[in-house]
Amino acid sequence: MSRPFTLTIRAHGSLALGGVTGVERDHHSASARDAAGRPFIPATALRGVLRSNLEAVLRGADCPACAGGTGLAPDAPTGARPGPCTLGPEGARCLACRLFGGHHERLPDGAAFFSALVLADAVLPDDSPPPAWTTRSTVGIRRDTRSARQHVLAQQRVPTPDDALVFVAHGRLLDADLESCLHAAVSATTHIGAGRSRGLGRIECVLRFDPPAEAPAIAVEGDSVRLRLRLVSPACIGVAFADDNLRDTRREIPGSALRGAIGFALAEALDGVHTRERPDAAFERLVAEDGARFGFLYPVDAKSVPLDAAPLPITTLGCKFERHAHPVVDGFLDAIAATLADSAVVAARVHDTSHVSCQTCRAPLRTLRGPREHKSAVATRTITRLAMDRQRGSARSEMLFSQVLLEPGLHLEGSIDNIPAECRDRLALALSRPLALGRGRAHGWGRVEVQVVPSLDLPPLRQRAADFHHALGERLARAGLSPAEAARWIPITLHAPMIPDADEEDGEQAILRTLPGRVAYKARRFTREGGWDQREHGLQPALAVAAGAVFAVQLPESARLEDLLPRLAHLERDGLGLRRHQGYGALRCFDRIHC
Repeated sequence: MSRPFTLTIRAHGSLALGGVTGVERDHHSASARDAAGRPFIPATALRGVLRSNLEAVLRGADCPACAGGTGLAPDAPTGARPGPCTLGPEGARCLACRLFGGHHERLPDGAAFFSALVLADAVLPDDSPPPAWTTRSTVGIRRDTRSARQHVLAQQRVPTPDDALVFVAHGRLLDADLESCLHAAVSATTHIGAGRSRGLGRIECVLRFDPPAEAPAIAVEGDSVRLRLRLVSPACIGVAFADDNLRDTRREIPGSALRGAIGFALAEALDGVHTRERPDAAFERLVAEDGARFGFLYPVDAKSVPLDAAPLPITTLGCKFERHAHPVVDGFLDAIAATLADSAVVAARVHDTSHVSCQTCRAPLRTLRGPREHKSAVATRTITRLAMDRQRGSARSEMLFSQVLLEPGLHLEGSIDNIPAECRDRLALALSRPLALGRGRAHGWGRVEVQVVPSLDLPPLRQRAADFHHALGERLARAGLSPAEAARWIPITLHAPMIPDADEEDGEQAILRTLPGRVAYKARRFTREGGWDQREHGLQPALAVAAGAVFAVQLPESARLEDLLPRLAHLERDGLGLRRHQGYGALRCFDRIHC
């Protein structure tokens, strides 16, 4: 069982910690601070200095310790390639790698987690007064001439030294056998950050283990559960392909990330019970490809009622200049009317009765993107990181990069469906554990509060079809077209990206294998999907149809909608394409947003 702890850090000198972009005018650098302007100690910096000190303690006690998780001894030859650590007894990981993790692309045999230490940012308590900031001037010195170097004057913004500057970091130790190593690392830590030779970064650390907190009771009673998550720490959800020096984040949570978080939580909870030699059957069934379907989670506004969390359809239009303040319209019905226009006269009437400009300011309309139930832009922060070479105690060459993180406080909503009966207790156990999404779990990133909300109160499929056909009939009548044509149309809207089968381009053939007729209209974009599979050990790149795509099937005159409703219900339940257990291919027939 994991052991929660509190790490208290008292600063006796100004801190110079990098990691956050955005420097005030007339300054060249600034110590890390949050959105409110209060200083904090990033978990990455804290873990780095703790690891360096533990490695020094271990080597002083003649215990093997690799350099910074590279798997290389400090005296390794120049140019040696990093790899999994095997410096421990019988080729196992060294103690530092067991506590802090290392260069492992998959879990080592017999391990339930990469890093036994989960440590979040060290922040000031909420009731502490905000400290003052000061500016330190530094200049480079030429030792040969005993004079200042040219163009090496820097202004650095740092917190004012104050004994009342006390930071608190919370964490968890997942392996009780490493408690002495954590104590040794904390006891050996006296400085952090840059400028130590100039008196900066002097700290005093106190470690205290806390009693285990009582886990919230979460019940999973049916084959589907709807979740609302609230981010309580920054989160970085990996994109399919990263740029060289920028690691962006998705604004939604893919089903694969939710599935991975639940898998890690269960592996931690069942440590010693679930092993590769003796796997837990319910756990394996839950995350199998034919097990539960973990849906995408999309941002929503903080409301008590469950919301239809999904991306806007591609047919959604908004004002070019006031995208969110002015009314938003859907152009899907206009598109169908234009498809049915069989002459220039009818096409002109369709154009005259379509949404072509903003109803408020008459500005042009443009396609909108983003979630339906989160009106403002999703808040993010950008941090700058520099990889360190622990062998040499210096920065790695060409390893300065920036990461975009989702800000805490964001609410997301989605569902887990098709939950096998024998797996519901395991899912409830995982949801009651500390859950972390995306990258940087060991840094405390991606932590969420989980709340089970009622399922969406959607009208029956028959009622949604009737409402859509009524709205489409009225739209066709305004253009002088026959309203009777409306009953032959079935709209299908993607609520998540869809990865088509290998022999298909966009899933159109899969739709036509379920429904008669033809796809007479489609609005879609293509995107790249990826993700690292810890179980299969590898990337999963794929070309996908982006969420929000709309397909419109025109039925033959002989088809009866009443006969097709069971097929539509089956299609809506199972989705389209590949990797549906990870939430891909989720869709809605007769989506009410089009009405």
